[in-house]
Amino acid sequence: MQRIQFPNLISAICALTILTLPIAAATPPVVLNAPGTFPAGQAPTSVAVGDFDNDGIADLAVTNGGYGGNTVTLLQGNGNGLFRPFVTYTVGSEPQFITTGDFNKDGKVDLVVANYSSNTVSIMLGTGTGEFEPAINYPVGSEPYGVAVGDFNGDGIPDLAVVNYGSSNISILLGKGNGTFKSPLTYTADINPTAVVTADFNGDGNLDLAVTNYFSNTVSVLLGNGNGTFQPARNYGVGTEPLALALGDFNGDGNLDLAVANKGSNNVAVLLGSADGKFSLAAFYPAETAPYSVVVSDFNGDGHPDLAVAANGSNGVAILLGNGQGEFGHPTTYFAGLAPVSLAVGHFAGASPDLVIADSASNTVSIQLNASGVFAQEGVYGLQSEANSVAVGDFNHDGNLDMVVTTDANAAAILMGTGNGSFRPPINYVVPNGAGSVAVGDFNGDGNLDLVVCNTAYNVNAVSILLGNGNGTFQSAIAYPAGYTPRSVAVGDFNNDGILDLAVANDDSSVNTVSILLGNGDGTFKPPVAYPVGPTPQFVTLGDIYGDGVLDVLTANSENTVSILRGKGDGTFRAAESVSVGGDPICVAVADFNGDGKADLAVASYDSDDITILFGNGNGTFQPAQVHSLLGTLEFVVTADFNGDGLPDLAVVNKSYNGATILENLGGGKFGIGASYAVGSGPVSMAVGDANGDKKPDLIVANQGSETVSILLDKSQ
Repeated sequence: MQRIQFPNLISAICALTILTLPIAAATPPVVLNAPGTFPAGQAPTSVAVGDFDNDGIADLAVTNGGYGGNTVTLLQGNGNGLFRPFVTYTVGSEPQFITTGDFNKDGKVDLVVANYSSNTVSIMLGTGTGEFEPAINYPVGSEPYGVAVGDFNGDGIPDLAVVNYGSSNISILLGKGNGTFKSPLTYTADINPTAVVTADFNGDGNLDLAVTNYFSNTVSVLLGNGNGTFQPARNYGVGTEPLALALGDFNGDGNLDLAVANKGSNNVAVLLGSADGKFSLAAFYPAETAPYSVVVSDFNGDGHPDLAVAANGSNGVAILLGNGQGEFGHPTTYFAGLAPVSLAVGHFAGASPDLVIADSASNTVSIQLNASGVFAQEGVYGLQSEANSVAVGDFNHDGNLDMVVTTDANAAAILMGTGNGSFRPPINYVVPNGAGSVAVGDFNGDGNLDLVVCNTAYNVNAVSILLGNGNGTFQSAIAYPAGYTPRSVAVGDFNNDGILDLAVANDDSSVNTVSILLGNGDGTFKPPVAYPVGPTPQFVTLGDIYGDGVLDVLTANSENTVSILRGKGDGTFRAAESVSVGGDPICVAVADFNGDGKADLAVASYDSDDITILFGNGNGTFQPAQVHSLLGTLEFVVTADFNGDGLPDLAVVNKSYNGATILENLGGGKFGIGASYAVGSGPVSMAVGDANGDKKPDLIVANQGSETVSILLDKSQ
């Protein structure tokens, strides 16, 4: 099985120093596949990676530093990107940062934690079995926020550098070699330091310090004397509200450089180092909204260090690829949990550098496995009004995929494809009385694709037909009665006369019906015939559920059921049968997911945030449900073979997290949660089509909140 990979490119580069920086040259892409998220205690604030039980597999340590929190949770790794349930240890009050070291020189990983409210650091000595001794607390300055570990006095014993946000200073605790520490020495930083790293910046063999200062918008560099003392700080301007920093040789000159995550200015500052321990003026690169943390690694294997940034305001991780000359490219953003605040690099399922992200609002850690490779967002297109639904087809017979997006401006926006994955600006066609769900078909038999749109205006109770002219333009909308409050529409031939018909889900709770409108073949339709289904149907689709070669109609009903109307083949249907699913099902996809030749269902549930897989028996009944829990408010699900392995996979949009998640079909009726990718704000609808002519299924996502449509191109091998 090949992994499915969808990176997406966003934004542009800018520089504070009024320099115009060249964008980094093209480099191999990087793709992160997420096997899932894992509970990690209340309000995670920081995460560290280490092998705590000496089994050769990376484990996790997470601080739980929300208001009143006082714990660290440990998650032991299985070696496949998955982790066991966490174990909790007590530390000081409101721990904000955690890192590793061997403080008693026994060859086993220990932990140090900065406790913001108790003004201490906690030392947890490891036993090498995955367990830790009770924490021992050491007083430091006011409101400690970050810690770095290094040998500052050259005695071969690890020491601590602690930045204290409240007292705006740095505490140096020299280690004794037995896991205990001497009383702290204090050094002045700038205002409200938040993070610290240590390395030898000037090549004299002594460890130095670099510290971010939140309120003064600076980085302080303190050169070490090699005896545990430090020279006065030299300050460098960076962006607004710097929270974290990381080290790397970004331009290959042998000197260490700095990358600083600036929460307030939504960027990363890069300061290139020189051999004397001084740094250049900062150059700035966009990094999504509210960067909280930054790490350095070669994520795409080209030999150049890259950056990964936890974008708290975007609920994602932004990857900035380096070109080896000290420059970084546009950020590629991947979906994480809610409000990510910290990230770390580890090898969780192979040799490539993976990421773990602490998600403060969802009480989880997210694992992103590095699959270096394949799906790219070609572009985002503005619609000037909230998007409601999207469908695709070739509207002008040029062989290129086009799209239609309905919007709140009572319009159907037509975007003509160029054949290379990009689209021309939208042309709007008026749909009187509101434009909701849209579908495509040739309703008058002229060989041109036409449109059907549900009218959303109150008490109109109709669908509109826009006949296509075959050149990408459409005739004026003509309305046909449907049921009360039409919500969703599907197109198929229900009476086997070669003419397309319509099925419309009417979500008025007083009627709970599907309307069937049989086509006349000239673009007009017979009066609707209503069939009762489950309460408040929100979505309608088609499939041969009974294996008799006749189309059946399925609805997702808000009160936890899917209804199936068995077709008779003459345009009429038997009474609905229903199957129970998760909370508030909102969309259904039909395919043979387990390869037994029978139609199965994938149901996206809005309230329970999960995908329910129902394997069909071929007679309208189903086997026990397989449920996959996801983060975010699910709005839409589609199916296609995204990785070319011959198995139908799933793609789901997460409205509250502004992302699209892939569920990979592993064969045998099993699914794995794959990568999640950032799209526009509030995605509500999705379609599959080949946007760039490479014979691979691409994704087109309609984003209601940002009034855009996003294109994700399949670049899989």
